[in-house]
Amino acid sequence: MRRIGGYFLIIFGLSVLFGRAQEKEDRTLLPMEMVRAIVDEASGETAWNTLKEIAPYPRDRKEAEYKGHFFESDFIAARLKEYRLKNVTIDEIPQQTPTWDGEMAELWMISPERQKLVDYKDIPTILCTNSESADVTAELVDVGIGSRPEDYQNKDIKGKIVLGSSNPAVLQRLGVWERGAIGVISYSSFRPEMYPEQILWEGIGRGSGERKTGFGFKVSAQMGRMLVNRLQREKITLHAKIRTRDYPGELEIVHAYIPGDGSSNQALVVSAHLFEGYAKQGANDDGSGSAAILEVARALTTLIAAGKVPAPKRDIYFVWVPEISGTRAFLQKYPDLKKRFIADINQDMVGESLKLNNSFFVLHRTPDSFPSFLNDVMTNFVQFVGETNRERVRYRANGYGYSYPIVAPNGTRDPFYYKIDKHYGASDHAVYLAEGIPAIIMNCWPDMFYHSSMDTPDKADSTQLKRAVVIASAAAIAIASADDRMAFKIAGEVLGRGEERSGEGLTKALGYLEDATEQSAVQAYKDAVATLKHCNDVERGALRSSGVFFSSASQKALEPLVATIDMREKNQLSALDRFYRSRFGSAPPLGELTPEEKEAAQIFPKARGGAFGGFGGGGGGGGGQSQRQAQSGGPAAEQMQAMRRVPQHMSAELRAFMTKGDRSALQIRDALTGEFEPLSLSDLLAYLKASEKIGAVELVKK
Repeated sequence: MRRIGGYFLIIFGLSVLFGRAQEKEDRTLLPMEMVRAIVDEASGETAWNTLKEIAPYPRDRKEAEYKGHFFESDFIAARLKEYRLKNVTIDEIPQQTPTWDGEMAELWMISPERQKLVDYKDIPTILCTNSESADVTAELVDVGIGSRPEDYQNKDIKGKIVLGSSNPAVLQRLGVWERGAIGVISYSSFRPEMYPEQILWEGIGRGSGERKTGFGFKVSAQMGRMLVNRLQREKITLHAKIRTRDYPGELEIVHAYIPGDGSSNQALVVSAHLFEGYAKQGANDDGSGSAAILEVARALTTLIAAGKVPAPKRDIYFVWVPEISGTRAFLQKYPDLKKRFIADINQDMVGESLKLNNSFFVLHRTPDSFPSFLNDVMTNFVQFVGETNRERVRYRANGYGYSYPIVAPNGTRDPFYYKIDKHYGASDHAVYLAEGIPAIIMNCWPDMFYHSSMDTPDKADSTQLKRAVVIASAAAIAIASADDRMAFKIAGEVLGRGEERSGEGLTKALGYLEDATEQSAVQAYKDAVATLKHCNDVERGALRSSGVFFSSASQKALEPLVATIDMREKNQLSALDRFYRSRFGSAPPLGELTPEEKEAAQIFPKARGGAFGGFGGGGGGGGGQSQRQAQSGGPAAEQMQAMRRVPQHMSAELRAFMTKGDRSALQIRDALTGEFEPLSLSDLLAYLKASEKIGAVELVKK
């Protein structure tokens, strides 16, 4: 590339250093002066300092926290009062299940030599949640992976300690509950080669009656391999000393709000989980999200008071919870408030250094089963931060660097690597979705230190936190202050970005025909049509959802916009028809149903239990139950085999499509094909029939 002269480089470099005009293409739903005010006020350093206060390192909680408020709750509440939010509350909701606490644990090798292996006071992650108190000496037995009955064949483990690479709950079930071991040691790891010293946070199940809980230790992959190697040469005897305690169970929830001006009864909620079990304390998961939304609350309160952003029409609630269970309890406790929520912005793991983790900042959209304006409001601000915080060569004539740097004084100067991705459900937003409230999750992935002994503040980045705060603050004030004018801007955003997504759907649909053979052309055409119809149905739903912002007088303005999607779908189907004729030299099939399709059109599956279920890309549909049943083989194993015929990444959406029981199996197959990739109708029917046998689904024939 041609170089620019040195004189100009100096001038342009100074322009970057001291700031310069924003590129005109980098627009947001908010005026630029409002965005500047948010960027100037939002403090990544304040958020990072909060993170260090609430999750400085994994620690053993003292008795006073279980009898009073937890440290994190008091800290957040005190800051909210300092920031002058309204109705600062710490709810304590009793639970039947007791709260487990580990007080001490040591694991010693007694022979062939005496050596302390792990100690709870050094790394609390070494003790599995729900472990019982113990003071025992026993032989160690290696069971390899330890997740299959055959791993235990010809091994005497009764009264001994099991060592395996599977997760400790599986080792407990097969080793302790089914074969009489007294405890387990797991060296399961997400990244054993990259971080051999990492120790995961994991737990075991609570026993009942004659089925004793036992205990579980977690060790690093490196230590696990060392023990395996020694057991191949000699017998090892261990001494486990553990002291644990149960406290009365409760869910502790902190919440407060910024009041609207009284012109609307609607409300917005900004959420994060302050706890993921009280024993586990993670800096990024989710100290970062908790710290970020506290900073959103402070920044918005300050900006509203100064008149730099408009006073909201709608209340803005901020909620810190024990993950998932706390959100359920919060919405159950405040049913009238739940009815007012029009959106949830959930921050879960948003503060990590992206380069350190080989990570992206990811905005996970609502699922296609729940189209919403919220996706495009959030995308607008995520894309703005991402595009203005990378060096763009086509703008280098204006200076080398970011066009609008959003960085913290002590943070990195890294680019903002971002991704707008499909729905993932394993966090609190899934609970809001299940209650009919549009919700997204902001998340960084991958996280190299997720759920481990290494999830500490040194992995976080104040620049990343600042950017997360800016995005959430801008989106929150845009939604909370929206009037008819903003309503039209949001509708336009949905319509315009929907055009892009619909174009991607057409590309995918044409791809099915491009890849088809003469023998598969008919099914490929059906898959292509299903994809186009699904994509445009989602866009119609998203556009109509923006109607929550319109006054009653303006509601009718949406339907002409919806009609443009109808026209687009008609044109796309015409293009598909022409492509089929050109590719195969004949007219496409007329759409007659096969016998199997006729059967599927008459079956209306209804899931037992709620939608989304917190499983994200996996789980759902009773898979965990069938997994347990399948261990012994026989009919349950056959059911499990049938249920594997639907890919795991489709399972959460499949469950959502079955929530109301108003879609036929054929309609569900078409929707899953449109959202993901072609799904065999035979595979779906086998899945549904297997799910019915284990009681996860009811199949109603109409």
